[in-house]
Amino acid sequence: MKKDCTAYSSDARGQMRRLGVNFSTARELIEMADATKSALTCRVKTRAQWRVWRTRFLAKVRQAVGRPLPRVTPATRVAEKSDQGDHWRLKLIYRTTPGIWGIAYLLVPKTVAKTGSRVPGILAIHGHGYGACDLVGLGPEEKTGGNVHRNYALAAVRRGMVALAPELRGFGQRAVDEDQLGVIIRKRGDPEAKFFKRDMCNVQNLKASLLGHTFMGMQLHDLSVALGVLSARPEVDSARIGACGLSTGGMMTLFLTALDQRVKTATISGTLTSYRSYAFRIETTCGTQLPVGILQWGDLAEVGCLIAPRPVCFESGAGDFGFLPGVAREEFKRIKACYRAIGVPDHAVLDSFSGGHEWHGAVGMPMMEAWLKR
Repeated sequence: MKKDCTAYSSDARGQMRRLGVNFSTARELIEMADATKSALTCRVKTRAQWRVWRTRFLAKVRQAVGRPLPRVTPATRVAEKSDQGDHWRLKLIYRTTPGIWGIAYLLVPKTVAKTGSRVPGILAIHGHGYGACDLVGLGPEEKTGGNVHRNYALAAVRRGMVALAPELRGFGQRAVDEDQLGVIIRKRGDPEAKFFKRDMCNVQNLKASLLGHTFMGMQLHDLSVALGVLSARPEVDSARIGACGLSTGGMMTLFLTALDQRVKTATISGTLTSYRSYAFRIETTCGTQLPVGILQWGDLAEVGCLIAPRPVCFESGAGDFGFLPGVAREEFKRIKACYRAIGVPDHAVLDSFSGGHEWHGAVGMPMMEAWLKR
């Protein structure tokens, strides 16, 4: 008998094959996903058709990310300020709901601070890792070569733009909640306790779902507030705002840009795929990336089509293990077809580079800068 009744077992798979039946929930879900015909797949041929489709699909996406959280005045405060040579780094705190505050690093070029001019702003959203510190030169891996985020908030400020790097819920300085099941297991003296670990994105998504919310929707709410904080800065031209992110940060950038017209251009890295690929087969998704029932209506390419006609760059590493480059190319073809149908094919760009699941920035960052500084 198996010691862990829920763990993978080659014997169980062998029995399934011998009997000629399926006991696998994963296989059934894949088959269900493959059989699902999305009712609002984007196949538009004209700008007029795109407008009608966009209205319908946008409503479904808003529904899929869960019911909205209450809005409050951010009441932004500066918690810290430090001189970083060519720029100022401020730590901001601001209220996002009646019950919670957000944290973000604001990077302001000294040239802008001196002249009092207004420049473009970039909302830089981190992925899984240590949090926003990975974007601003504070990551713990800096002394050993850095990490996959490559400090893209710093890259933006060194191009003369203001960058705001918010902490996502449950990450970095907002990772204040301990897994209570883990606490119980340790208190009971279980010898396996040291191996116990759950993705807290999944745990928080389960809790949010009981209240009619999704964890993705809660993250997007906070990022919408962060956009307001960035736009309200005296150094920032609120009509020239871009957004970028890697991995989970890329997924947040994708959905935020699709839902919020304040974002004028975006670079979305390590995210272009399909839910059928990475959620059902590769299983690299997490609870912060899942809108409820989205496949009934469309997939991630459809979300990308909501960004049109605004310029967008998708980054795809040739060695990305979770967001397969072949899938990325096929999904980008569908997005490109939409942009072509509405007459702006050059506004959608795919940067296929030789790296892995990492930020590249060689095409996307200068592209955003060029559009925002027009």
